Amino acid sequence: MCDTLPGGEVGGALPHAGITALLSAFAPVTALVIITFIFTPRGRRRALWGEFGLKRSGKRLWPFALVVPMLLAGGAYGAALVLDVADLRAVDLTSSGVAVWSANLATTLAFMTVLFLAEELGWRGYLLPRIQQLTSRRRAALATGFIHGCFHLPLILSATTYDQHGSRWLVAPVVVVTITMGGVFYAYVWDRTHSVWPVAMAHGAVNTAFAFGAGAVVARSEADLAYVAGESGLATFAAVAVVGAFFLARARVWRTEPAAVEVRERELARAA
Repeated sequence: MCDTLPGGEVGGALPHAGITALLSAFAPVTALVIITFIFTPRGRRRALWGEFGLKRSGKRLWPFALVVPMLLAGGAYGAALVLDVADLRAVDLTSSGVAVWSANLATTLAFMTVLFLAEELGWRGYLLPRIQQLTSRRRAALATGFIHGCFHLPLILSATTYDQHGSRWLVAPVVVVTITMGGVFYAYVWDRTHSVWPVAMAHGAVNTAFAFGAGAVVARSEADLAYVAGESGLATFAAVAVVGAFFLARARVWRTEPAAVEVRERELARAA
């Protein structure tokens, strides 16, 4: 079923192009635009897009949404250093070097947030609330994360420019389960804020940490590094799984009675 997703069509059409992953990020919002203009009555379109919280910043959760994913994803590269899978590159600690690094970090975070807004409008903005209508919010968090993970399979299995190192038999399932558990964190941020912005920031922070982590080390073996860190890394999965399991067990927002949730959603709608 995953091969029929838009991401699979992009991966199959451009298996060797570096832009493949970038194009696939726009598949969810493209599907949402199609739903809006073909399947949604004209009088409901504004209300549909109002559900995504684009007019709510959710800024109280911005630090949390940025720091936690970067620590989890970045920490996996620390594990790679400890396990002697990679060596640390020389670091420029001069004032100019730190300034350039900081500017690059801020710019990359901003770019990644906008890029993954295109994904999160589809995953957590549109799909998650609809699955929540069918089952509990914990199960909906896992289900949305799993679908999101399956969305990546065509890229992993057919493209040569996305998670290309390591055995497909290991890389593909690890990526799916990691994104599934990461979806728990994204769902938590969504249910706390009902705004897609902090969710997009969290998603962007993960990929920023992957990019900066990969740039900070020299792999002794590209395959071994892929098995430890990055999206396909077991250290990444372990960290994300622990945090995801914690939220599934302890998140107060998912212990709230349904009636209270409906009241809270109406208050957010009025505030918007």
